[in-house]
Amino acid sequence: MVRRLSGTDSLFLAAETPAWHQHVGGLTIVDPSGVPGFGFDALCRNVARRLPLVPKLTWKLKEVPLGLDRAVWIDDLTFDLRRHIHRVTVVAPGGPRETAAAVSPIMSRQLDRRYPLWELWYFDGLVNGRVGILMKFHHCLLDGGAGGVLASLLLDMSPSPEAIDIPEMPRPEPPPSDLRLLLDALVPSATAPFRAVRYGMRLARRGVGVAQHLRSGNQAPDMRTMLSAPKTSFNAPIGPRRSMAFSSISIADVKALRRHFDVKLNDIALALCAGALRIYLLDRDELPERSLTAGIPVSTRAEGDTSLDNQLSYLAVPLATNIADPEERLRSIVRHTRTAKGVHEALRANPVGSLADTAPPFVVAALLRLAYEAHVLGYIPGMMNTIVSNVPGPPMTMYMCGARLTGIFSASVLLDQMGLNITLYTFGDRVDFGLHVDPDLIEDPWAIADGIPAALAEMMAAAGIGAPSGIEDAFGLATTLEIPDDHGA
Repeated sequence: MVRRLSGTDSLFLAAETPAWHQHVGGLTIVDPSGVPGFGFDALCRNVARRLPLVPKLTWKLKEVPLGLDRAVWIDDLTFDLRRHIHRVTVVAPGGPRETAAAVSPIMSRQLDRRYPLWELWYFDGLVNGRVGILMKFHHCLLDGGAGGVLASLLLDMSPSPEAIDIPEMPRPEPPPSDLRLLLDALVPSATAPFRAVRYGMRLARRGVGVAQHLRSGNQAPDMRTMLSAPKTSFNAPIGPRRSMAFSSISIADVKALRRHFDVKLNDIALALCAGALRIYLLDRDELPERSLTAGIPVSTRAEGDTSLDNQLSYLAVPLATNIADPEERLRSIVRHTRTAKGVHEALRANPVGSLADTAPPFVVAALLRLAYEAHVLGYIPGMMNTIVSNVPGPPMTMYMCGARLTGIFSASVLLDQMGLNITLYTFGDRVDFGLHVDPDLIEDPWAIADGIPAALAEMMAAAGIGAPSGIEDAFGLATTLEIPDDHGA
């Protein structure tokens, strides 16, 4: 059976350029104290033992000749785990900034398409004996939700888990020949013009459906706000370099705000990101008069679906960064979120499919590269300023080879004209924020990361529910909270 990439997965593959990387990553910090035998070799043995649980990690790409159809996944007949797992020592003192500096060159390099599109990096030398584990994989291989499935397969819910039944690795299948792939592509190529016509008709129906939804709900003013994102210093053509920064807060504080304001957890998360961005831009005297807008990935994965392909769409939500009062800012975000969800439902009611399901890959790739080289996103009025993702994890402590996880910080894809991506990962009693940036556009991402707990303190003060309760630092360091004097100006 030919395992062909989905249309969305194919888009991630076609969109990649030397500067526009399409890989994502997750940096996990663990505390191995009191765990005898923990180390690089133990990690390698654990991954090798559990690899049959995720056989997709042994697949690699095979392109269809002439780009006439979407690429297929084939078994890597020479798969070698040692090619994918690496070790690096972080420079002293091994704190968050030094660890982020070690991650930077890894996330700045594209994955080699000759092999399965993932890497695992082991970081030692961290402060307080902590260890970092970086999982890096191409977005065409997994999406954020599937990444959670992957984590559940590689992690444990107790330091001494019960033995699990691990099947044998499926027998590798010989890859299809170029001739077979070429013949299989003849019919899709010949029917592409007809699919393009149908695609255009579906787009038209979708436009009519969205317009009817807006008229019925009288939501045109919100839509105008959503489609007029201002430019900032990090909304410029991106380069190949990447950097990270981290921040963590207590999930108990987020839940307290949710109960007090009677909103959703995701609304609080967006408000915290908005507050941090407002602090950052005020400090640089760059705060636009109009609100910044965030793209919010939304999973379309059906309940119980554990497949590892990409199933997502996006909402555009203004962050109300032009509003000084934190409660008023939150209420504005809630209104915009409801409008965006209504538009999303109208879009889902009129599905159009993926462009990559309509046109041959060589056409899609040419269009995407032309759009990148011409910086088309910089001329679209509805351009989003950043992407904010919320990935829910299990509500309990997790372990890796017996070592307790103390933090998980994600690094997701940057789009051209968007040099900042913020991803939240919630697990146990904490919410971890991972900031992934182009350092040529955001020289100091820690200025934004440090603004997240400051924004939390600001919101809790406005709610009159006390000060933040604090959370264990992932690196075991003491933490202090500093709130800029002009954060509400």
